[in-house]
Amino acid sequence: MSGDSKIGPIGGIVRANPLRGAAGSPAARAAAPVHTAQDSVPAARLTRLTGSLASEPPPIDVARVASLRSAIASGNYSVHPAIIASAMLDFHGRGAE
Repeated sequence: MSGDSKIGPIGGIVRANPLRGAAGSPAARAAAPVHTAQDSVPAARLTRLTGSLASEPPPIDVARVASLRSAIASGNYSVHPAIIASAMLDFHGRGAE
């Protein structure tokens, strides 16, 4: 093993250069940002937005529904069980738990 290796004696990684901003440096002494009550305002807005969206009905593609209804009524709508099964398996992760 050469002397410039970064692998330590137990297999851990050894830092080649010291960390910047040691405990006594001005960067380390800089105050962390103070969180005020205003920080919760966006969270409250998101909570209200989530509640209002949850109370609305889901969006419906009226044109798509109409085309499916007409295809079913005319007998032109075909079901492909293998494609449906594959899509279900893909959605649920093919049984990987």
